[in-house]
Parts: sequence; structure tokens; C-alpha cells
Amino acid sequence: MKRIATLVAVIAIALTCNVLRAQATDSVDVLDYDIALDLSAAPPFRGDATLTVRKLRACSSMVVDNLVAVDSVAVNGQKVANADLAALPIANIAVGDTFTVRVWYYSYGYVESQGWGGFHFDSDMHYNLGVGFQTNPHVVGRTMFPCRDNFHDKASYTLRVKSKAGWTAECGGIKQSTSTDGDGCEHSVWRISQPTPTYLVSVSQANWQRVQDTIHSLYGDYPATYGYLYPTETQVRNAFADLDTVVPMFERCFGPYRWGRIGYIATEKGSMEHVNNIALARQALTPTAATEEFARTTIVHELGHAWFGNLVTCATEGDMWINEGGASFTSEVGMEAARGREWSDDYYQRNLESVLRTTHVTDVVYRALHGMSHNYTYGSTTYDKGWMVWHSLRGYLGDSLFYASIRQLMDRCAFGNLDADGLRDSLSLYSGVDLTGFFNFHVFSPGFVNYHVSVSQGETPSNVRIAISQGNVGTANLAYANRVPITFFSATGDTSKVWVCFAGSDTVASSHQLPFSPAFWVLDYDKEISDAAINGEAHFTSAGTQSLPIAHLTLAAQGPADVYAEHHWGSPEDMPNGVVRSAKRYWVVTGLWNAPVQGKFRYVRTGVSSSSYKNLDRGFYLGTATIDSIYLFHRSHAGEAWRVVSHTRTGSANEGYFVVDSLMAGEYALAVVDTQQLGIGESLLPDFQMQLFPNPLNQGQPLTLKAPTGQPFSVAIVDAEGRQVWRKEECRDGENVRPELPKGIYFVRIENNFISLQSKLIQL
Repeated sequence: MKRIATLVAVIAIALTCNVLRAQATDSVDVLDYDIALDLSAAPPFRGDATLTVRKLRACSSMVVDNLVAVDSVAVNGQKVANADLAALPIANIAVGDTFTVRVWYYSYGYVESQGWGGFHFDSDMHYNLGVGFQTNPHVVGRTMFPCRDNFHDKASYTLRVKSKAGWTAECGGIKQSTSTDGDGCEHSVWRISQPTPTYLVSVSQANWQRVQDTIHSLYGDYPATYGYLYPTETQVRNAFADLDTVVPMFERCFGPYRWGRIGYIATEKGSMEHVNNIALARQALTPTAATEEFARTTIVHELGHAWFGNLVTCATEGDMWINEGGASFTSEVGMEAARGREWSDDYYQRNLESVLRTTHVTDVVYRALHGMSHNYTYGSTTYDKGWMVWHSLRGYLGDSLFYASIRQLMDRCAFGNLDADGLRDSLSLYSGVDLTGFFNFHVFSPGFVNYHVSVSQGETPSNVRIAISQGNVGTANLAYANRVPITFFSATGDTSKVWVCFAGSDTVASSHQLPFSPAFWVLDYDKEISDAAINGEAHFTSAGTQSLPIAHLTLAAQGPADVYAEHHWGSPEDMPNGVVRSAKRYWVVTGLWNAPVQGKFRYVRTGVSSSSYKNLDRGFYLGTATIDSIYLFHRSHAGEAWRVVSHTRTGSANEGYFVVDSLMAGEYALAVVDTQQLGIGESLLPDFQMQLFPNPLNQGQPLTLKAPTGQPFSVAIVDAEGRQVWRKEECRDGENVRPELPKGIYFVRIENNFISLQSKLIQL
């Protein structure tokens, strides 16, 4: 990790946030909106909006964006004869002066063709959603009032709402006053005093039921209002119960909540982070067991926008990952507070597995986060890979430095805008760590880095040498700012974590002194970096079965065992001649076990839509391939030759498992093979097994090996801790051998150029 003592002053000046950069290229800046909406007879609704504007540079006209029907327009109180908001004349206004634009208008509601963003007239409520997935630009504040509709022109707002008789309003901002006229119509006034972009302003009316609450947090008490129509009060309170722990966690991590109050309304269409008046999908208030996680994390995600998006906003839609990836990351942080680190780690890893397996499919190709195409602004890359990059940045800097830098960012750039360059420079300045290399790979480049790690003993049993190479996924680029955590385990369960840092190369070798002699090691055990690997672990105190679904592995132990598995996305290295095509993924298995452990390695044919893990073997197990052409390979460590391991299969030709009855530590991979070139004859069938006679073996007895490989093989016997204690080369099927060993439990392994088999032997 490269430390920076100082950054040049010109960079520091630029970090007053991109709002200055945006205004410097704009002609006007709207300072305030005063909007009167008559919703009492809607549809249509009628509006009267006054914009207070400052002229920034010489120009003859300005644009006011709108998707409403304009009746008339006045500038500084003078009616404009040609009320063309696309070219409103302001030539007679001096640069630096402030002026007003008043627009009278009406609307029957505008909703984008996808049916989401815009102003909705549902039968039981009327409301707006400030983003359109298919509109260009995506911001759609202009469906409710004429405005400068973009991410960087932020203003304050007064909303004056006349509601339908019997209905009441819930809007963005803080309610200033309310009254009811003789027709039973509510008149309410709301004020957003903080600089806010147009798409985050909201209005709604319905026969609202409300739960009033107070959230006690680090920087004060925040009134909270939850507006709903159909659930019970108990259900609503339960839905928002996590906020009591989430809001203090957010303030510890990201700084104070700046918006005065917290508000949600339940809508039919979905969720949107409007200031003080978050639209929330109704299903989140009454979740089923299957949807509870989605409901709770959505509530937290939308609140997280109060920092990521609402407080510090992306300068353009091309950096939407700052908003949406950041808010997705806050759902992990919030649930860490509400459910604990183990729960949030699992939540994060399930998302990472989905990103590695599906995001490049749903978004067509691997995409960089910065400069996102308009059609994929709100795609999985933005939300889900964006989340992964924020998570990885946390691991890269460490919690203390990361959160301190984020708090400073939220303070220095509050109510401003940032693009990826500005974010990089800001966080580099605040952390003292040059993040150029990190951003170049994770933000400005598509794809992921996959680390191949090998460890060997150094000068003493507690000294290790670590070698790492990169195998990148979805990109030809290398990561030039690598910080990789490796956790070592002793035979008694002690751990020691080593961070390996390297830059400017795709390989590194380093020596490290540990406090013990390691029995095994695990890459990124604490789940701190979003590389192209998923971790899983299974602990057995007795015989049993455990599934590691996102590692695509199921384990069945016959006794006590601790098994750790990494499922890597990326092609396995150094596959032998005769392999036609290897899967674009592989496993690394390690740990400690004395009794045999069965391993079941999942496969899914390309195009099987019914699978929970579709796209798992996309591009490998094709529709034209047969399952009989696929073999499971194993090697103990990098540098050793891959060998076909004896296996059976369960499931169908479309989906199932390759089953290994006696799991060995090392790497496993699936490959389509040319059996003749690889040297696999008819004798090596999927149910091929090695047999030992007798087993258990008495002292002094010969051991007979049945292994009909058709070729010579070596025999190695290892003890319960994985140490080789006996070996013999050039053995044949049916040969007797006489290992002289102490009493104990041993494993017999036979190997030749294409097979690797292991069975349990108990020596009496």
C-alpha cells in the first residue's frame, strides 16, 4: 500500500466537489423552488412553480425541463409571450443576478413506458417516483414540476399541497403547517432546506395510516413517519424495527444524518430514495419467510441513500455506482449492526457469487463501473458489482481508515457531486493512501482479479514462502495495487493473518514468520476483498452432511472434520494436454480431517433455466456436449500435474454432482477431455474405485492394491495430519506391498499421469 504524504494544492482545491465543476459549465443555477400543487381533483393536477435562479455566465436563454402541460410563464413577474421552456429568454439579466421564473401548468400524470418512473394516479394513492429507468436523462423530477432536471443542480424546496378530500399528503422535507378547508381538503406546507436534486423531491396523497416513531442515534433524535394503507400497525413497526440499530451504525460509519426526519411511504410500484419520504414497495411491510431478507435489506438500502446519493451525489449517471453501489453496500453494513457480522458476511458472499456468475450475462458483457452506458445505468454492474467495490475498498484500507475517510468525504462534500475521479482523489487525500491503482482496476476496468496462491515451508517449520499469481476474469488488465489477506491455521486451531502487498507485477514471492507451524491456509478467510473467489467452511463433530451452496460443494463426513473450500471463478492453470475445454471455475479444498469426507462438486448445463444456479457452467458444459465427456481433475498444489480423480455422478445430464468418496486436499476442476490423447482407457469408468485388502490392516500383513488403471502407478501413504510417511513407485494392479508403520489411521493415495485416488486405511 503506497502512502502519500501530501497531494498538490490544485487537487485539494478540486475536492470542494464536482458541483463547482458542473456549475462552471452551466449557464444558470436554480437556488430554490416554491411549488404549489392542487391534487384535490386529480387527475389532472394543477401546479404553480416559482424558480429562483442565478445567472452564472453570459447567455441569451435558458432551458427549463418539463413533462407537464404549460399554461403560461413569467420571468421576474413579466409574462413571456412565447412560453417556450426550451429557450426561455434571459438576455436582459446580468451575470451574477438572481431572478425568478414562474410557471403555471397542469398534468394528467406522466409515466415512462416501463411503467415505473413518473407521476402515478393509482386508485388508492397518487405519488411520484423520481427516476425513470428508460427515460433519458433518467431523472424525472420534471414529471411533477418544471425544473433543471439533472444530478448536479441542487436547490431548496417549498411544497404547498392541496389534497383530495378525505386524503392527506406525505411529502419530502419537514412539515411546516397543515389545515383543512370547508370542502374537507387538507392544505399542507413542506420545506426541504438542504440542497437537493430534483429527482429526490416527492409528493404523495392517500388515506394514509401512519406510525410515528423516534430514532435515537449518535447525533440526535430523529422523528420517523411510516405511511401505509393495508398492513397492521404491528406489522409496520416490525418491518422498521432494525432502524433502531441501523441508524446509529450508519452515523458511526458515515457521519451524521443530515435530513432532519426519516420518512417512508408504501407504494405499489417499488422503492425510491426520496428525501424524507422514501417510497417503499408494499411487500416489504408484510414479507414472507422467502422475502424477509429482501424486505429488510431494501429498507436499509433506501435509507443508506441519505449518505450515498442524497448527500453526496454522482455527478452524472455514468457514475451511478457511487449512489446505488454505495447504498447496496450500506445494506451490508446495516445488517451487520442488526444481525451480526456472520450474517452480513453470508449476505455479502451470496451477492458476490451471483455477481460472478450472472452479472456479465444480465448486463451482456463485463462492464466497468465508470462511464456506464445509459441503457445499463441501473443494471447489476452498477448495483451489485458497485457494492463489491465499496466492500473491497473497506478491506483494502481497513475498517478504521476506511470509515474515517468516508466520514470526512461526507462532511467535506456534503450536498455536492462527485465523479469517479473526484472520489478517488478525495479518498486518497483523506486516507493518505494512493488509490490510483485500486480505482484503475476495480472502477475504470471491467472484470475481477482471481488470485492463485501457493505456500511452501521456509527455513523453519513456522516460516512460510508465499507466491501469488493473477488470473483475471472478464478483463485483460492486471491489478497493480494488490493487498491480499491469507490466514494460516495451526493444527490446534490458532490463526495468523498475513497481508501480501504487491504492485506493478502479476506475481510475487515473499517470506513470512508465523507464531506457529501452519497446518493449512485459506485465502481471504475474513471475506475482506471482492476477488473472484467464494469461501465456504464446514465443521463436523461427528458424522453428517453439510452443504456449501455458493461454493457449489456438498460434504459428507464420517467423523470429526474441518473443511475449508474456495470456489474460484477463472480457468484453472496448467491443465494437461488432452483437455479440450476446462470449466471457467475450480475449487481449492483444505482443512483437517481424520475420517473420510465425501465431496460432491456441482455442475449445471448451459441454458438450464430451472436451476437456482443457472449460468454456472455457461460456455463450458454446452448443450451439444455429453456428460460422459466431462471428468473431474485434482492436484495437491500448484506445480503438480493434474490427474483425473475417481468419481461417480448424481443428478441428471443437465444438473447434478461429481462425487468423490474420499476427499483430498488440493485443487479440483472440471474439464472436457479427449480420452485418447489424455491416455484414459475404457477401464477408467465414472464408478472406477481403488480397493485395498485387507482393510483394516494388521501389523506385518501385506497390503494388496486393486487399481485396474492399465498403467503403473505410485503409492503414497499419508498420516492423519497429511504428512507422507511411506511411498513406492512403479506399482501394478494386484501388487502386494508391506508398509511398516505404527498403529494409526492412514490414507493410501495412488497416482499416475492421469488418475489420483485416495482411500482410508486403518493400521491396527
